[in-house]
Amino acid sequence: LASIYDPLGFVSSVTLVGKCLYRVVCCEGLAWDAELTGRLKFKWQRWEQSLPKQMAVSRALADHRVPIQVIQLHGFGGASSSGVGAAVYAVIKQESGTTQRPVAAKSRLAKQGLTISRLELISGHMVTNLLVNMRAALKG
Repeated sequence: LASIYDPLGFVSSVTLVGKCLYRVVCCEGLAWDAELTGRLKFKWQRWEQSLPKQMAVSRALADHRVPIQVIQLHGFGGASSSGVGAAVYAVIKQESGTTQRPVAAKSRLAKQGLTISRLELISGHMVTNLLVNMRAALKG
């Protein structure tokens, strides 16, 4: 998990599954160097095999090399008893067409014992922070 470099969070939904598995391992009370056994080992191996070897993301937000008329940022958030997530998409309107692209995402493990309503509020806060940061980065 620590070796995955994802500064914009594009694979955060995949890493959240790994974090959930890691939480289960920690709750089992296993030593840090103990080998996983049984169902837990199977789940971890299946998760590892599902990871993409690499991922490419277009650096340009707009597809066309013409002036941008409008950029709209759209934020989405959600929560479950396992985790909380947020994503920001950009809709770029240009004379030659409209482009939609993911800009950033974030996920984290849900604190145990919190209600879904509280976790949804946390996801709303995450979305707001992402939108504010993306707006500041794209300004000008």
